[in-house]
Amino acid sequence: MAPWVETAGISALWGVAVARAPQGIRDREQQPLWFATLMIALAMSTHLEPVTAALAHVAPNAHWIDMITHIFGIIDAAAVFWFICGAAGRHRHTILVFSAAITVITMLVILDTGAPPHARNIITPSSTTPSVPDTYWWLFFSFHLVADSICGFVCWSYGRPGTPRLLCYGLRLFGTGMLLADLLWVLKLAYLQTRSAAIAPLFSPLTGIEALFIAVGVALPILTQASDSRRDRRSYRALAHLWMDLTTATPDVVLGPTRHLQRMVIPLRLRLYRRVIEIRDAMIVLRNYATPGALHLAHQHTTTPSVPSHLRDAHLTACWLTAALQAKRNGTPPHPQTADLTGPSANDLTDEINHLLQIAEAYKSPTVSSYKESLIGTPQQAENNHVPPLFAHPSNSSPKQTSDPTPPTH
Repeated sequence: MAPWVETAGISALWGVAVARAPQGIRDREQQPLWFATLMIALAMSTHLEPVTAALAHVAPNAHWIDMITHIFGIIDAAAVFWFICGAAGRHRHTILVFSAAITVITMLVILDTGAPPHARNIITPSSTTPSVPDTYWWLFFSFHLVADSICGFVCWSYGRPGTPRLLCYGLRLFGTGMLLADLLWVLKLAYLQTRSAAIAPLFSPLTGIEALFIAVGVALPILTQASDSRRDRRSYRALAHLWMDLTTATPDVVLGPTRHLQRMVIPLRLRLYRRVIEIRDAMIVLRNYATPGALHLAHQHTTTPSVPSHLRDAHLTACWLTAALQAKRNGTPPHPQTADLTGPSANDLTDEINHLLQIAEAYKSPTVSSYKESLIGTPQQAENNHVPPLFAHPSNSSPKQTSDPTPPTH
């Protein structure tokens, strides 16, 4: 496999580390993963020839470059440990993890200092070439093996069915990268014992593939966030027309500052959440302006074949909102509502948004336009009209006041 695989993998890892830097620095929960990704990228980069050449200009000799590379490697393994402890909720182990890393680094320095004079800290092709003792490599590789193995298996265990799909994929890809790192350390131990010329060429491509798996695994949450942001932006804009009409008629339901200021200081997700609340609050106010006659007419317009059965509730709501807005503009006084206009209950904010999007789409539909035209000349206080069973409460003797559900706080 071509040497460019390693360069491509490490470049992808750096791209993800840079992309996640703002969130990784700002969000305490994201810091372990971002720091682990950054340190893995740093440790891998020290093996690339351009980086080695650059270090040669600042390091006293190649021996120092090897030591720097190995120290970064131990910190990389400790960062992976830190990430797993954070993911498992064991934050109190952070000091223990980095204390172990410092201990291993100290022992490597002691083993290096006590070795016979040697120019490089590498596994030499011949065991007769002066270098650090094998204990040095067993300690170095073992620390990596433990960290990467635990990380790989934990990521795969958290990525089992039931986890959100993209999160599951991200965990499994990251875990696979860690298990590929295990394979790399095992191959290096095998090379330490055999000095086989057939093993060494596998290090570079395996490192590249490992880096690509880790990069894609870490990048998936970024792609998910981008997808969620696009969806929220579309939803926010799609609700704009309905929101504007409702809040113009009921300005008291608007929660805060002007739209321009909202765009400047309030995150999109929170703006969308507030828009949902304001629409729902406006519906609670306006339902008292929807007369039985207007509801009966809405029922007639929405039970036609032109309205799909799964969208009838949304069209029905859009119709009575249209009638209520017209009645409020005409100065019709509100009256206690005896019809159940709460609509279907929402399990979470996403369901609530989807339901309001259907209402917003229906609000602009030909059915509602036709209904609006039919309201002209229709008495808004047609109290003698019978309320169809669709709106009636189970008990007609004592109608109860209803209130629309408020979307859950996220």
